[in-house]
Amino acid sequence: MGARKRDLRSRRSAAGLLKMVLIMAILMLVAAPFQSEEVQAASVWTVYKDAQKLEARGKYKEAIAKYKQIAPVFVKDKEYGNAAQMYRRIGDCYKGLKQYDNAVVNWDLEADYSGKANQTQISIAAKRKANMLRSTAKLYVEQQAGQGTTYKGTKFVPANGALIGAYAEMDKKVNDPKQGKYFTKQFPVMTGKKHAAYLLYFNYGSDPVLLAKHLERAEASGTALQIGVQPIHGLEQVKDDAYLRNFARMIGDTEVPVFLRFANEMNGGWVKWNGDPKKYIEKFRLVAKVFREEAKDNVAMVWAPGANPTYTIESYYPGDAYVDWVGVSLYSIFDPSLDPLKQGEDRSSHLDKFDYIYKLYGDRKPVFISEGGVSYMYPEKRQDKTSWAVYKMQEFYASLPMVYPKVKGVFWFDSNGNATERIKYYMLSANSRLLQAYKDAVANPFYLSSIGEKASVSYKQINNSTINAGKLKVSAYVKTWAPTLSKVTYKIGGLTVATTSAPPWKAEVDFRPYKGKKIELSIQAYDSSGKLVTTQKVKVTVK
Repeated sequence: MGARKRDLRSRRSAAGLLKMVLIMAILMLVAAPFQSEEVQAASVWTVYKDAQKLEARGKYKEAIAKYKQIAPVFVKDKEYGNAAQMYRRIGDCYKGLKQYDNAVVNWDLEADYSGKANQTQISIAAKRKANMLRSTAKLYVEQQAGQGTTYKGTKFVPANGALIGAYAEMDKKVNDPKQGKYFTKQFPVMTGKKHAAYLLYFNYGSDPVLLAKHLERAEASGTALQIGVQPIHGLEQVKDDAYLRNFARMIGDTEVPVFLRFANEMNGGWVKWNGDPKKYIEKFRLVAKVFREEAKDNVAMVWAPGANPTYTIESYYPGDAYVDWVGVSLYSIFDPSLDPLKQGEDRSSHLDKFDYIYKLYGDRKPVFISEGGVSYMYPEKRQDKTSWAVYKMQEFYASLPMVYPKVKGVFWFDSNGNATERIKYYMLSANSRLLQAYKDAVANPFYLSSIGEKASVSYKQINNSTINAGKLKVSAYVKTWAPTLSKVTYKIGGLTVATTSAPPWKAEVDFRPYKGKKIELSIQAYDSSGKLVTTQKVKVTVK
């Protein structure tokens, strides 16, 4: 009996041991993936720390290799915030190597993945940084104007070309009523060209009679007015009442074309009508309704946000049924604090700031720069930046007709002042070089002096396109990390076929020798010191 009991206990012990072994094996199998993930995660961050150390020592190539090793892991695991951080680091390392095109590629990825992680501000900053170092070239040929875009049913829209306008009331050189000077007469004298319209500001609630003289002078000079109506006491003051009706009738009783710009820059926190998109839309629609009832023949409703911030713009749009024109406030003031290269330069493009509004609304509504300018001073340091401003203005007016052919108006803000914490320096009469640049810019036949005119010239982009074999007038929009350019050359087959020294880099190129061929045209851009900064290649087929 004792032996049998000992044998039974032995069997039970063996069975228990086997059971324990099986349980431990199962636990190990279950835990294995988690242990693997922990090891993998630890490995990723170890690689990251190694990459950081290499980057800090200036070993950018080695650091890039390690960052590139772990960035896809975060993407695969949908850890988009960490992925964005890796691509930011890769871009920074390429910047250290002065390989700016590669830096741009990775900062674009940073913008994409931070956007997916709902890190809106980081995404915006990454895209802005990338744009400052981005090199591109778009090639165009000049041609006779075609049908253009008329936006059927919308008032005052030129079929082709852009109306030029200005805010000039504060420039004593052209507007001093005590001296008998009025901008409707004197601004064209100063700039060498009649302007189609002028901007005025009007505080909602003020006596509309204050506008009477301006309307009379506009009618006498054959110009339009853009009236910026500002509800300075808040949106609550705007009601369908006798005041608003009388205001609308007063304007409707004239024959002056009026762009009524109600409560502009609503997307920015610096105005009192910001912060409640629903109420803003309600009031804009109310004003549009009243003016269409009381002044339907000579008033176009203008909705005009600021160029920034972009992420709030769409929430304020009143709807196609209530908006006639879409405008934008577009300014550039020298600001080196955002220079990705930390060299004290402002590498931003004044032209590119129009891109968001144009792409968002240009196919639906006539779009224009309802006010804007490039400052000739760096206000914080009181440093003269005339050369920078002249180039940016020149590039803007020269390139706008090519890059944004549907633009229908441009208003220059001819004023100096301290409307906000940064003093503005846009007044043409205060800077002879800026004034001359403006004269040259608006002399372009694309810019129109009167409502009803049509520009005779237009441009066709020919990147990866087909052109005729002949002598063609070519132009280009060339953007690089260099804040200003001094020269652009065009080459075909390694041979220089044209050299030009100012935007829009216009030249005549003979394409006849290349008839029936696919060719690659190289566009080489040089900075202000004459150093080659980028070569962009454009493929075209010559027929």
